[in-house]
Amino acid sequence: VAAMPLHRDREKKESTAEEMEAEEHEQEASSSEEEDSDTSSVDCERRRMECLDEMCNLEKQFTDLKDQLYRERLSQVNSKLAEVEAGRAAEYLEPLAVLKQYLFNQTWSVTVWL
Repeated sequence: VAAMPLHRDREKKESTAEEMEAEEHEQEASSSEEEDSDTSSVDCERRRMECLDEMCNLEKQFTDLKDQLYRERLSQVNSKLAEVEAGRAAEYLEPLAVLKQYLFNQTWSVTVWL
């Protein structure tokens, strides 16, 4: 009868040792998962900051190009306006000639009938 309690005690110690090993393994795995989570969180934040920096850079490039396009277009419009004012704009000279001819014809018609 005395042998049974020793056997039970030994089983109890072995199961307690196994339980402790399992708990340590779980803690190590949990700790590893937390480290992975922390690392992945840090990587995620670093990547987010890189993306924000890249987005700011792209926005600045876009603004610079938009301003450059505006200045070029404004220069073209001012140049065309100067041609029109000087009477050298080809696309306006022909319609102006037609208009002047019409005005001449109308004026002539009125003078003939008077």
